[in-house]
Amino acid sequence: MSVHEYKRSTGQRLVYEITYEEGKYFIDRDGKRKKTVPDPISAGVAPDEAIASLMLRMAISDIEALIGMDE
Repeated sequence: MSVHEYKRSTGQRLVYEITYEEGKYFIDRDGKRKKTVPDPISAGVAPDEAIASLMLRMAISDIEALIGMDE
């Protein structure tokens, strides 16, 4: 799995750690799990489209909009 640190561009501008690979991603902040997307279906994407780069983009979008998590 790949790991990417991302700093939110609005709000408190906190740093999140995204762990991702094809079909899934996990978002953590300060050692606490904020969001889990364990498979492509829960991400709302077809399994054959759930490439790692798309999972990273979706995680960043979730962080920016605080979708399914708190700041």
